[in-house]
Amino acid sequence: MPPKSKGKGRKGVKQQQKRNAAESQAEEMYRKAALEVDMPKEHLVPWRDMTWQTKADNEVLKRRPWDLEKALEQAREDKRDIREEMTRQYQELQKQTAAHSQRLEAKVKSLQEQLATRLQESQQTQEAATQALAERNRTIAQLQGRLDDMEREYEKILHGSLDLVLAKMAEASQCWKEVGTTIAMEHKESLQEFGLNPLEI
Repeated sequence: MPPKSKGKGRKGVKQQQKRNAAESQAEEMYRKAALEVDMPKEHLVPWRDMTWQTKADNEVLKRRPWDLEKALEQAREDKRDIREEMTRQYQELQKQTAAHSQRLEAKVKSLQEQLATRLQESQQTQEAATQALAERNRTIAQLQGRLDDMEREYEKILHGSLDLVLAKMAEASQCWKEVGTTIAMEHKESLQEFGLNPLEI
């Protein structure tokens, strides 16, 4: 290849330099433009994330009143259920208390009636016992009087009988003495007939 001339070479170098400078400048501009384009992207990423977060928060906030309303409705239902349950329990307790009170009143009335009956029976028993004791005392007094009368009567009869026996004994004794004397005399005479002394026998 034949060597180029100096003039042309310088011109070509200059043009090459210009081209290189233009390319460098274009490259620099492109790089700057790319940086400028990337910079908003970099700045946009947090904004985009914030937008998404804001949208998510907005959805949460939109759902929040509904959730709160639902929770409020649930709390109202729970409160109503609790009130109904407490009312039911209170009414049941009132019924049980009333029934228990009626049972106690009936029991108290029955016990009062039993007490009145027992008091009346006790009074009647005491009166009967008093009457029986008075009757027994009267009977004892009557029997004691009869016993005393009988004792006096028996004493009289005994003394009369004893006097009669003594009189009969005295009479019998006299009679036996006389019989004995008669028998002794007869034996004495008989002994003397046989020649015996009655005093020696």
